[in-house]
Amino acid sequence: MFAPPMPLGIGCSYLPSLPGVLDRVGDLIDFVEVSPDMLCREVERGSQTHMAFLPGLFRDALRATEGIPLTVHGLELSIGTAAGWNAAYLDILDQFHAARPFRWHSEHLGYLLAVRPSGERVQAGVPLPLPFTQEAVDCVAPRAEALVRRYGVPFLLENAAYYLPNLPADPGWDEIVFLNRLVEQCSCGLLLDLFNLYCNSVNHGFDLLAALSRLRLERVVEVHVAGGNMHNGFLLDSHSDVVPEAVWEALEWLLARAPNLAGVVYEVQEPAFPLVGGDRFRAQLVRLQEAWARHHRS
Repeated sequence: MFAPPMPLGIGCSYLPSLPGVLDRVGDLIDFVEVSPDMLCREVERGSQTHMAFLPGLFRDALRATEGIPLTVHGLELSIGTAAGWNAAYLDILDQFHAARPFRWHSEHLGYLLAVRPSGERVQAGVPLPLPFTQEAVDCVAPRAEALVRRYGVPFLLENAAYYLPNLPADPGWDEIVFLNRLVEQCSCGLLLDLFNLYCNSVNHGFDLLAALSRLRLERVVEVHVAGGNMHNGFLLDSHSDVVPEAVWEALEWLLARAPNLAGVVYEVQEPAFPLVGGDRFRAQLVRLQEAWARHHRS
């Protein structure tokens, strides 16, 4: 059974090479989202992936976030790989959970790994989207259910940005139908990346609010907002800019309608932080706090 968490409020991502950012925005955030895989060294050996925390990065992350509620956002589980997920990521998540409990955790809805007929695993480098099919739902749903049980806190799946048109899909299915069928088949929630969905609406020509109106909003636990850039006619989910106005409008619409929304995170990729700058980063968090307050008055 789906069990939503208590609301936290506004958060930001932990940037391992810029831990001082939290000091600059500590008065504006209610929680921090950590990606444990960014604190690790990873080695591929044939058909096996090995991951281990880099002690300095791990220690710094725990120190910088001490006393602040945490959520976890994974990057490398590859939950949609047909041959099986990346168990090495769960090993480090177990270690992280033992060191610092988290309110909920999430993962990209897609896959990074594929397996050749020889058994060799291939790393794509970036998450690839799943087809919008019942077969993909049947692959992911039991894995999501296992993760809800494993840690005893909500597990969320994040919608992906995709750039190739005409992804494989069952008749009558699109991204929203796919997400709805997934949460109907297991007790996970959704991390709704509004910027990813906005990118898809721009790149593939559909109405953002119309798509949101068809989504199972009671399963939305967390929202990501971000900004990006155009490249060769595509809007990229590069997380390298301030949030566009169309995404702010969608967020206001969502805040008024998603009954179990517990947190909103402004995402900036670590290498892109200088492009945004500290002042604009703070200003985005201020605007998020104002939007949250309009819909979550005590």
